[in-house]
Amino acid sequence: ASWIKSNEPLKFDNQRICLEQLERNSSITIKKSVRNDTGKYKLVLTNSSGTIESEAQVVVLDRPLAPGGPFEAEEVRAHRIKMKWKRPLDDGGCEITGYALERMDEETGRWIPSGEVGPDETSFDFKGLTPNKKYKFRVKAINKEGESEPLETTDAILAKNPYDPPSPPSQPVIDDYDNKSVSLKWKRPPSDGGRPITHYVVEIKDKFSPTWSEVAKTEDPTPECKVEGLKEKM
Repeated sequence: ASWIKSNEPLKFDNQRICLEQLERNSSITIKKSVRNDTGKYKLVLTNSSGTIESEAQVVVLDRPLAPGGPFEAEEVRAHRIKMKWKRPLDDGGCEITGYALERMDEETGRWIPSGEVGPDETSFDFKGLTPNKKYKFRVKAINKEGESEPLETTDAILAKNPYDPPSPPSQPVIDDYDNKSVSLKWKRPPSDGGRPITHYVVEIKDKFSPTWSEVAKTEDPTPECKVEGLKEKM
């Protein structure tokens, strides 16, 4: 009798892979089986009358391998970061049922569950981040046997918009006024922070008040505005 796995003679070490050969029976035992033990096993019996074969396909189920890298940012903003990954190379012999995502604030060093997605998804939007903080992320593949080892970002990612706030415009000057309105003009800021200026917000405060409040907003980036509804002698 001889045993063959995937067209190669099966090697016995009498520790993990053991052969029990009796007069009328032949059997093998594989202890602590792993995914690599999956394959087609064939028993070949030969005597003076000829040869007979019997074979069986063996599938060893296990947790999936970690998702495939690179695990990288697809979009970075101050309050959210979208990450993407690839499916694991081995699903463990059974279907992937989903992915579990976690994040870690570098300041705390603690991993926090962030959500799960289905088996066909390979990206996730981490929301609710604190601007200008650094985060690490990791993802695990899941099947009915359990969770894989995590795929983790190599470096922490800064939660920051790809642009900065614009620098301040020049001090506004009065272009015209009457007892209930004032027309203001100013110069554009030296830097738009990397994105075009969309509009300006004008604020006002009473000379005796410590706080400013919005009083007008321009409709476009033209650096001028008319403020109406003012109180006389204020």
